[in-house]
Amino acid sequence: MALFISWLLISSVSCKRDPGLAPDLGYNYFPDQPGRFVVYTVDSFFYNGITTPATVINTKFQIKEKIESVYTDNEGRPTMRLERYIKMYDPAVPYSAMSWTLKDVWAQNKTKKNVERVEENVRFVKLLFPVREDQVWNGNAKNTIGEENYKYEFFDLERTIGNIKFDSVLQVSQHNETSLVHQVYAEEKYARNAGMIYKRVIDVNSQPPSSWNTNPPMPFLSDSLSAFYARPILSRASSGFHYTMIVNAYGIE
Repeated sequence: MALFISWLLISSVSCKRDPGLAPDLGYNYFPDQPGRFVVYTVDSFFYNGITTPATVINTKFQIKEKIESVYTDNEGRPTMRLERYIKMYDPAVPYSAMSWTLKDVWAQNKTKKNVERVEENVRFVKLLFPVREDQVWNGNAKNTIGEENYKYEFFDLERTIGNIKFDSVLQVSQHNETSLVHQVYAEEKYARNAGMIYKRVIDVNSQPPSSWNTNPPMPFLSDSLSAFYARPILSRASSGFHYTMIVNAYGIE
């Protein structure tokens, strides 16, 4: 009996969390080591509203984002220099046969509280720590665009993105607004030890052909308008854009 009680005590102690073990705040959803890179395949659509129906311009390319180095910013914070390279799609030449061309340089900061990233001279709060289900924050807190509530839709879920299987993925919902004539949507996905692995942005308007604007309305227009608005908005967009960035490769070099 004494041996049994001793075994229970040892088991109870061994099952308790090591008080010296730091809590998991989700920091590795955003790796910050110099040399870290992610390659994305990008598919973008621009709707030129000058013509009817709108002219759709589809552009394909690859983007490579690499943490080139870390320096100290004017606030005394470690800041990552993010170099972004591009390869434009050519049906006659595979991406693997192309050379990278430097496109631009961004900056990003990772602190104990959040991740801030400067994109085209605009600073966004991309992630908030700790990563948890009820986290909501203003992604535009560091710029003048206007308040925008970001939130975690999920985290630590297994997902396959761009034919790569990740065991721990989170999704940030940045905007989700849809009406019959306008849609704005933005989301990003991150994976532990990889960083951002997916991004989708939609900002489109949809208006019926101007020739339908008759006074009084023609009898056929009621049914035509119903059929028009019944279609998905991206299939009837008259202006705006949308694009997706999907991870193709990642690592450290």
